[in-house]
Amino acid sequence: MSAQRINTGSHALGALAVTVTLLLSGCSGSSSSNVRARLMDVEVGMTESQVLAIMGQPQRRESHGATEFLIYATENDNKTALISFVPIAMVEKRVTGIGRHVYDHVVRSKAQSDLRP
Repeated sequence: MSAQRINTGSHALGALAVTVTLLLSGCSGSSSSNVRARLMDVEVGMTESQVLAIMGQPQRRESHGATEFLIYATENDNKTALISFVPIAMVEKRVTGIGRHVYDHVVRSKAQSDLRP
């Protein structure tokens, strides 16, 4: 699938829902289904409090620059949050993105900016 620029508005929300569904389609197990079902209620722009009310406490948190990630395991064992996880990106306590593609982009960008003199 090629990367596309997503315009704001209803197209962005629809594209986000499709992206989240595609990213999570490979997950299996009852815990994974539960995470997937709850994740469909999370939207860009929500506050951290709203996300926590829907998803519960994350298995872990990571900060990369101004972005904090709430990390949710997609398997039954919380330890798998190190390998099999869904990240929710937060900036200033608001959701800015959902999924591994967002996580990978932010982590790469932060690493590259740290290397600049």
